[in-house]
Amino acid sequence: MQLQSLKVATRESGAKGKARQERRDGNVPGVLYGGDGEPVTLTINAREFVKLIQTGGSHAIVQIEVSNDAKSNSPALLKDVQYHPIRGHVIHADFQRIRLDERITTLVPLHFVGHCKGLVEGGVLDYQIRELEVECLALEVPEKIDVDITELTIGDHLYVSNVKVPDGIDVVTATDRSVVACHAPRAIKEETTVAEAAPGEEGAAPAAAAGGEAKPAAADAKAKPGDAKAAKPEAKKEEKGGKK
Repeated sequence: MQLQSLKVATRESGAKGKARQERRDGNVPGVLYGGDGEPVTLTINAREFVKLIQTGGSHAIVQIEVSNDAKSNSPALLKDVQYHPIRGHVIHADFQRIRLDERITTLVPLHFVGHCKGLVEGGVLDYQIRELEVECLALEVPEKIDVDITELTIGDHLYVSNVKVPDGIDVVTATDRSVVACHAPRAIKEETTVAEAAPGEEGAAPAAAAGGEAKPAAADAKAKPGDAKAAKPEAKKEEKGGKK
């Protein structure tokens, strides 16, 4: 990862009103901490900070250059970015001092490549990890790590242990964690569940027959139209016989 330069200035700390004013003025409040130095509160131009995220990502490696306090200049890792919960703009940034000759631990975004076979079969991808925690020298941190999902089929999982990383980089994330999985569509799962339940329903009829006498069918219980018609002529004959 390329070391980028970020120009900042110190600001007065401990006052929320000052931080709000910084945001109204088009700046982002921040803090630089860690290493052998004391925490330093910063103010950063909002546009320059957005450019930094766009080019270096949310965990960029930067050279902090403090315009009004040169002794606070230091290489640093962008450790955390806070966003407004509704408007979505950056409201605060945390930087951690680092040394370029020492290994650091940071998060690297995963980049999924390839056309998944499971998607062709009608499956659905479930992305379970979007970043991988790694340990390496600051300038060796990759901008992204490619993950090939071409051979993933329905029912398959791709684990951290399957992800290939560049030489010199150690993976900190647990190797048995699932990165991405390919599941069967919900409709197919429901059909399978119904099919598994069907044999039990069919077996209920023979069990009922074995337990007692069979009930007469509803159709047999009803009188047939022909039987009613046949009964009427007999009734008429009886009436004629009585009149004699």
